Amino acid sequence: MIAKLDSSSHQGDVEMKFHRARYQHGSVRKVPRSQGFAWEFRYYITGPDGKRKLKVQTFDPVKFPTERDVRKAVESQLAALNSGTLGGRIDATVGTIIDRYLQDELPTLRHSTQTTNKSMIELHIRPRWEDVRLADVSALAVKQWVDKLPFGAPSKARARNMISRMLDLAMLWEYLPLGRNPMQLVKIKGSTKRQKKITVITPAQFKSLVEALPEPYSLMVLVCGCLGLRVSETLGLKWEDFDFAEGLLAIHQVFTHGTVQEVPKTETSGNEIPVHPRLCQILQEWKNRQDHEFSWVFASPKTGSPYSDATILNRYLKPTAEKLKIVGLGWHTFRHSYKSWMAEAKISPAQMKDLMRHSDFKTTMDTYGRTLTPELRAANKTVADQLF
Repeated sequence: MIAKLDSSSHQGDVEMKFHRARYQHGSVRKVPRSQGFAWEFRYYITGPDGKRKLKVQTFDPVKFPTERDVRKAVESQLAALNSGTLGGRIDATVGTIIDRYLQDELPTLRHSTQTTNKSMIELHIRPRWEDVRLADVSALAVKQWVDKLPFGAPSKARARNMISRMLDLAMLWEYLPLGRNPMQLVKIKGSTKRQKKITVITPAQFKSLVEALPEPYSLMVLVCGCLGLRVSETLGLKWEDFDFAEGLLAIHQVFTHGTVQEVPKTETSGNEIPVHPRLCQILQEWKNRQDHEFSWVFASPKTGSPYSDATILNRYLKPTAEKLKIVGLGWHTFRHSYKSWMAEAKISPAQMKDLMRHSDFKTTMDTYGRTLTPELRAANKTVADQLF
């Protein structure tokens, strides 16, 4: 509760007046215009001096044909205005948090995560939970809803996690009192099990695959295998990311779902990693053969932008792998295989963690700290030597 204390002296007595912050719905009305009408949304804000001031927003009736559409557009704004009031806390719904999440938090996430989360919200969470008060969201109700969703355990777990995040934010934004998140009680059977079998190939199979693929796809695979990169990191490589003189690579962006993201997957994803001298040579030769000056290492000659990983996988990698009798090949096969090759080469767990650029390979590995670059270079060379 927000209160203002006024005091005045009258015959030795003190008179105190408390002004409680008011819950407001705002008002929406039609106002005539030279060509039809417009919508006006009116509400009040309290200034630093404690005085309430009228604010007016105008909405285009073409974009917002009904009053309901206007109300929908201002939901998150009203929620923010009322968040400090008792009525706001009592009446706040899951929809209130969803709208604020979409506006404030979703844009800070990776593009692929934004797409997945927004789809989950609009197709499944909003239709069921939008008008439910936050205080009425129970573990049992969510469990019964999740069990009926028409998809597998991993997606059901994602739906549960999104509800959990909404409740966490509701506590952070003070719509709910701090306490245990009830979603901790909702367990999804099978959600922690890996649904897809991991495919690991041998160095010999890897070399056969590289030799059978045309450029530039063979080079993309070679980079993935020699450095253990994710495909989004490989496609997002720029020439300026390499220091060929020192044999180092620092990843500054990724390319995923047709979008460039300047922030790697994790903070440690951007650590410098050693590049084998032979790979440096191959990449420099590739650069010299290009008849364009695009900044991307693997730029499409037609568009100047990175390639689509899905297109390359379906048109080139999978058909070539089938001919070589390699089953279940995907882009992440090379990262899994890189990890397996390091284990077979007796690379230390701490060096494996750093070469894979995992922030937490295993919790106990964090005590090792980051190994020195010369040690990492030697460890990477031990693996990469097998691939040329």
